[in-house]
Amino acid sequence: MTRTSASPEGFATDQMAQYYASFAHGGFGLIIVEGTYTDELFSQCYFNQPGMATDEQAKSWEKVVEAVHKAGGAIIVQLEHAGALSQGNRFESNILAPSAVQPQGEQLAFYGGEGAFSMPVEATKKDIENVIQGFVNAAVRAKSAGFDGVEIHGANGYLLDEFLTDYTNQGTDEYGGSLSNRVRLLVEVSSAVRQAVGENFIVGIRISQGKVNDYEHKWAGKEEEAKVIFQQLGQSGLD
Repeated sequence: MTRTSASPEGFATDQMAQYYASFAHGGFGLIIVEGTYTDELFSQCYFNQPGMATDEQAKSWEKVVEAVHKAGGAIIVQLEHAGALSQGNRFESNILAPSAVQPQGEQLAFYGGEGAFSMPVEATKKDIENVIQGFVNAAVRAKSAGFDGVEIHGANGYLLDEFLTDYTNQGTDEYGGSLSNRVRLLVEVSSAVRQAVGENFIVGIRISQGKVNDYEHKWAGKEEEAKVIFQQLGQSGLD
């Protein structure tokens, strides 16, 4: 989970290296680090969140990876695009989502938010292309920084989950409408990341029904929807 303990520029800190290494020293074999933004566009979710959007940010993670490896652990970075739940982005004033739908609930106070979420703007085809490329570039940088893999954040109400969720995705194109269309972006991101990093690098995805701003949400189709989601993601090259 996001810890907002990076520098304002999104660089991993010595404190983060000590924190994650402490789990490896304590016997945890695999550490998945916090949600890390992917591009210098709409992906940042919180101020002082770490990034993997630049080579300099990736370089700052090397000390974290080295500390965990030295302690005998493996380490994976979680790559996140905030979508409509962004409450601290130093790059963009607008907030991106599948559709211009007001997010439920209120911003998370323990991440510095207050009041209602902002109304997002609807993603264009170009925006979607940029989202995919952001995940790809971030995954390649993570590999270069020495991580053992990446976890694509497709859960908890952030952008990829917003595409998957019926009431936040009201689109009528190939990314909206039917469940097969709504899961398309998650599949395309997963496939593109796998192709970019090759076979000998872990690529996983986090998905969920509940969201940080709608904890009780469930997929309307229950097991039948889960079957479609899992089958399509299972064919995308994920581990």
